[in-house]
Amino acid sequence: MKISAKINRIVDNPEYATKAYASVTLDGMFAVHGIRIMDGENGLFVNMPSTSFQDNDGNTKYRDTFHAITKPAREAISKAVLNSYNYAIEQSQVTEIEIEQTEGEEEDIEEDLSENFEPVMA
Repeated sequence: MKISAKINRIVDNPEYATKAYASVTLDGMFAVHGIRIMDGENGLFVNMPSTSFQDNDGNTKYRDTFHAITKPAREAISKAVLNSYNYAIEQSQVTEIEIEQTEGEEEDIEEDLSENFEPVMA
């Protein structure tokens, strides 16, 4: 089975346990949306899409709307989603470059601009 994973949105808030939302495509025939990448006590894990409901005692319960039946299938989906997440995080990293300005450099730039400035008449 071919599993393709795509990160739909990265959550950029360190206070939230949800780090991203993903979708997977199974053999190019079925799509599953609403998969969440969560940060738990033991690190990142994949949380399948679910719906909530009230049990007889009024407690809120959750039931997966999609889940893998076998352990190898569950591991393959998790691996595909987490690999896609890690790749998306690597691609979103920003490189910062700091340019140090020496004394007098700002004046030189202003002089160069004023020398080369020609007003445009409309």
